[in-house]
Amino acid sequence: MTYSKKELRQAYIARLQQLDLNTRLHEEKRLTSLLFDQPEWMNAKVIATTLSQSLELDTSPIILHARHENRQIVVPRTLPDRQMEFVALNEDTEFVETTFGILEPKDGRVYQPDEIDLMIVPGVAFTLSGRRIGFGGGYYDRYLDKYNGDTVSLSFTTQLANENEWQSDQYDRHVNKVLSLPETD
Repeated sequence: MTYSKKELRQAYIARLQQLDLNTRLHEEKRLTSLLFDQPEWMNAKVIATTLSQSLELDTSPIILHARHENRQIVVPRTLPDRQMEFVALNEDTEFVETTFGILEPKDGRVYQPDEIDLMIVPGVAFTLSGRRIGFGGGYYDRYLDKYNGDTVSLSFTTQLANENEWQSDQYDRHVNKVLSLPETD
């Protein structure tokens, strides 16, 4: 049976809210270690990721590890018409809070899609084949339309969906790779 993406988004957000702290921390540590072993990570000089919100996998270890390895991290800044761009994150980056309560860089160097080697794409639910349900704004699907680099998503076990749980639509953009842990882990 398939559900609407809106229904599934709400269900998966509820599952994320119920994820206990020990499981969350264990899976975050394992998933970030798995990411650092991927060829896409090893070959990337410029990496796009989010400044994670409370429900999402914590991206601060990813950002710190990238900086330790002298890789450039770029983070999204929203634009009108549900568009976004990626801006360099440095120690002197100043932030502004959006109407959604999300911190974004106030200014800084904007990286074009062809300058980003790896994009870590967030979401609420993922399939192993790379299908995803985002947070509902369509920002990443629009950006991925013009991005040809590597894309990876990190999925908590509770975010992993069956392939037939929802119908994709023409605007959905898949990611190249979804990293998840075996359920017995």
